[in-house]
Amino acid sequence: MRRALSIGGALGLIVIGAVAWWRRHPRFGSGWVNRVVDPWLVRNGAVEGSRGELGLLEHVGRTTGTVRVTPIHPVPTADGFRIIAPVGVQSQWAKNVIAAGHCRLRVGSVVHELDEPRMVLPCEVEGLPRPVARAMDWLGFRYLVLRQFAEHAGSLDRIEAAPAEATTEPAPLAAVPTA
Repeated sequence: MRRALSIGGALGLIVIGAVAWWRRHPRFGSGWVNRVVDPWLVRNGAVEGSRGELGLLEHVGRTTGTVRVTPIHPVPTADGFRIIAPVGVQSQWAKNVIAAGHCRLRVGSVVHELDEPRMVLPCEVEGLPRPVARAMDWLGFRYLVLRQFAEHAGSLDRIEAAPAEATTEPAPLAAVPTA
């Protein structure tokens, strides 16, 4: 019995230490994910084969103006989407979207035009169990909430068909000036 308690206590201390370390170094490993994992997901068709679980977020770099594409897990909401940002306010793609004020999201063969980005705490998200939201908040996770204002069939490269109610075809995101 004492041995089990000792092992349990040691494992508890390891978990607490790992979480404390993560809170001080939330971007640990993100460079590798951005350079290796994200391009691999796109190149190998993981986004297309995910049946809507993964999407491609197109955003413009804050300082370079470069158009970037990031694989993300979008969750539809009543008026748009919410996207988890595991490194919270230190997420570079989330900072880009907030600075630009808009982005485009491709899920399957549909491109969603999104704006009004705002970062929210997990406890502000509907449907998350309270213990999960508190744990995510403690770890520094945040959600980026976006409003959808248009939807088109096509790809991020070009819009293939505008909806019937639209009067003009939207400009590609790269042509939109950034602030």
